Amino acid sequence: MLEKEERVLKQDAQEVHLHAEEIQELKIHNAMRSGMAQGKKRSKRRFYSYGAGAVLAAAAAIFVLVSSIGLPAEGTDDSVLGGSVQAASTTSWNDFADYRKQPLTNRVVGDILERNLVKPVRQSATNNGYRMDVDGAVTDGRKVYILFSVQNDSDTEIIPADTKIQFGDFEVPYPHRGAALEMAYDSDSRIPPGGSKDFIYSTNYPASITDSKDLKFTVILTGTSDQALVSSSNKYRTGLEVSFQLDPGRFKDQEHTLPVNRTLTVDGQKIKVRQVQYTPFNTYVDLEYDEANTKQIFSLLNPVLIATTGSQTEKLVYPGRITADNSEVYKDHSQATLVFRYTQLNQPDSTTLKIAGISALEPDRMKFVVDLNKQQVIEAPANGFEIVTSKKEHSATAAEILLRRKVTGLSYYTDSQGAVQAEYIGAQLADKFTDADGQVHNRMNRETPLTNFGGTSISRDGTGTGEMSLSFDSQAADYPQPLTLSVERIWNPILETQSIELFSKK
Repeated sequence: MLEKEERVLKQDAQEVHLHAEEIQELKIHNAMRSGMAQGKKRSKRRFYSYGAGAVLAAAAAIFVLVSSIGLPAEGTDDSVLGGSVQAASTTSWNDFADYRKQPLTNRVVGDILERNLVKPVRQSATNNGYRMDVDGAVTDGRKVYILFSVQNDSDTEIIPADTKIQFGDFEVPYPHRGAALEMAYDSDSRIPPGGSKDFIYSTNYPASITDSKDLKFTVILTGTSDQALVSSSNKYRTGLEVSFQLDPGRFKDQEHTLPVNRTLTVDGQKIKVRQVQYTPFNTYVDLEYDEANTKQIFSLLNPVLIATTGSQTEKLVYPGRITADNSEVYKDHSQATLVFRYTQLNQPDSTTLKIAGISALEPDRMKFVVDLNKQQVIEAPANGFEIVTSKKEHSATAAEILLRRKVTGLSYYTDSQGAVQAEYIGAQLADKFTDADGQVHNRMNRETPLTNFGGTSISRDGTGTGEMSLSFDSQAADYPQPLTLSVERIWNPILETQSIELFSKK
């Protein structure tokens, strides 16, 4: 690599660590990210957004909706939630003044709104004493943002419990991977009687839908009583549905796509950059992983996209990601997209992608093999795991092993709200495990969090500590040992700086 390119990457790393000081110390407790640490048993009832654990820890104004509110595992029954009536909004139109008067929690939407790109919708829905006003929406054909408010004219406190979205005839299936519902600028999602709250819904535009402008958006509300929150019955929930038009090709004259089809090689693993697409929202870099790769790639470390036009150079850092894990766009892990921020240099003379390495692992290493009786880890997918022996202190059971891992060289990315977050350094575990006789068992999630254990601590110097429990079920210690638990994703950085020129007019 050229000396100049190495200096740029080092400068990027310094900027990351400076930003880490702004983030300060984060502690993501087990209760806040149990789905990531304890497996995927409840995944069908969870909204997914970029870096779920980091998002939950970073801002109280953002909430991810989980099954604890009592939603059915396979979605909601329209026949029970029906009765929503749509009409033109009668609220006084103020050109999104309520959203403009305060800084939005979603920086991306705030920027889009300031550039007057959000299209007014002004449609409402009423049902059971509740009202939803869809004020505006916008899409660039890859991301969708909907600005709406909920008015509570009942005598019961409510919260948004779920959403549904349909593009033309295609209804996005559960678990709505990549969708996020957040407060526009408030910090509390509860809506008291007589009150109202503003929200921002965001999701990825389905790749299979290219020509439909029809969109149907539904918000499902629930009461906040203990009975309403734990019940699996729809009688505590009310649906509000609005249909409107949203054109995925609205910004075609402002978009610019550069075909690339060049290959970046890191640690012998080939990553093909298919294209770079510039839109008024973001800069998208579409990737494809070679099927002959010997390792599964989880992420690129500290990607930097440098665009140059004449004497102007703009460096884009901390991209978000669209993957099969957090979206409906991709069906497997052979493709991914880096989502950099918007740039006005959308027709550059040259574009270069630089990375500090990858997080990847051989498929046959993606497992934990443990002996619960001996409290021993026989095989681990990566180095650095230490067994925590003070199990009693943390209220752990005989059917789990507590692990702690220290890491360095942390990577950073941009979450769906536009904020820089540290890479998730834990492990995403399978929801089944196998005993020594080959019998397969379902893992059980912990109903209560461990005491003062679990999650991720990120220090200002760029190092981190992850704590996790390998939990099984209450009888697991009686099964033939050892037990094998597959890993679906893990932080395993391979530091190897690489650079590739994606495009040049010279």
